[in-house]
Amino acid sequence: MLDAALIAQSVAAQYGVLPGAQAELPYPEWALLVSGLMGETPLGRVVAVRLERNPARLREFTPWERRERRRWEAFKAGEAEARARRDPAGYAAEMAALEAGMARAFGAEAGLGNGAV
Repeated sequence: MLDAALIAQSVAAQYGVLPGAQAELPYPEWALLVSGLMGETPLGRVVAVRLERNPARLREFTPWERRERRRWEAFKAGEAEARARRDPAGYAAEMAALEAGMARAFGAEAGLGNGAV
């Protein structure tokens, strides 16, 4: 997952909770924590770089911001290319497998999330 480390860092920064120490936290509660992350977290700062549209601001980007922007554009291009090759049934199966994997990783059964993520 592209932003797994940023999510963990952001949860730790915002809530003072170390994700690795929270194995007993139910998946729906993790989903609430992640969905409530604010802009002044590692993930929030990266998302702001990804969403910036102001041409003047884009010209003023730091080397780190430019690098993150290029990384995001490359990721989106790869996703779009992969999506174009998939058939709808194959895509649905991949998404179901991803959801099941995420549920297992966070200690919940597939399909029991609240859809907040």
